Amino acid sequence: MQRYLTLGAAIAVLAILPACTSPAASDTAPALAARANSCINPLQIKKQKILSDQDIRFEMNNGDIWVNHLAHRCPGLQSEQGFAWDLHGNSVCSNQQIIHVLNEGTSCSLGAFTKQPAKAT
Repeated sequence: MQRYLTLGAAIAVLAILPACTSPAASDTAPALAARANSCINPLQIKKQKILSDQDIRFEMNNGDIWVNHLAHRCPGLQSEQGFAWDLHGNSVCSNQQIIHVLNEGTSCSLGAFTKQPAKAT
């Protein structure tokens, strides 16, 4: 009888342990999706909009919307409303691309790409 109680207590502790150490699935799902899809094909960019000195929105030909949040504020980005970049290959990935603000010459690193949820129709 003692053996079954000890085994039952051990199983109960193991069942509770993940709830104490793991974030809820709803907390991790967006982060996992962002990591899995952290590159865009610049040839598929339909248009881009500079939202601030730290955020750029990319609308893709297939309707997907991606936002890049730069690692640091990029002075002049929003006021100039444009940038140039030197592309190497056919993808631009999170935290791996340098942009150059038009007319200012400021160089800044792109940050993480986040796919925006589809608009409800």
